[in-house]
Amino acid sequence: MNRLLLALLLFATPAAAQDTSALYDLRILGLKLGEMRIVGRVAGGTYQAKSQFYTTGVTGALSGASFTARSTGRATTRGLIPQSYSEDINTGKRETSARLSYRNGAPRVTGGTLAAEEDRLDPATQRGTLDPMTTLFEALRLQPRDGLCQLDLTTFDGARRSSFQLTERAENGASVTCSGRYTRLQGFSDSAMRRQTVFPFSITYTPMA
Repeated sequence: MNRLLLALLLFATPAAAQDTSALYDLRILGLKLGEMRIVGRVAGGTYQAKSQFYTTGVTGALSGASFTARSTGRATTRGLIPQSYSEDINTGKRETSARLSYRNGAPRVTGGTLAAEEDRLDPATQRGTLDPMTTLFEALRLQPRDGLCQLDLTTFDGARRSSFQLTERAENGASVTCSGRYTRLQGFSDSAMRRQTVFPFSITYTPMA
């Protein structure tokens, strides 16, 4: 299985307000697939985050692909709790979108092309899950060194359920590399589940200057 590497992430001592603004490389087997920019802020018991991904220097099926996502919600001592989520995806061949809102921890599909899909999982059964942007922000935002590599999150994108885990830790000087896996759980097509269900990845964090 191919392993996804996200490089040049940062960790920092937490402050009253935490701002994240960084550009990350996404690579598979050393080949750069694209770049992802994440901008977010945690302050006053709330958070907001936005990510943009676009391919760079690749050809074939991924050429011209892009992804934009936004989320807002509450920041608690237990983690981030989403209140709204939006995504717009262009695979180079197809464009899709989704809009979600949350009430008492339960997601609700409120718009986008996803709202018209009939074979998606029932959002009412997905209470307590995170949206994809909130999951990314939990992993990629500025965070203290001692808290790295300790994530076990369940994600629901409005149609499909998956898990995101960071469990293994390796230190190299000032840097910390976390290894984990993304796992497809429910709502995916039979062909997608036959192709691959588990996707290993690693994230390398480096301290702020």
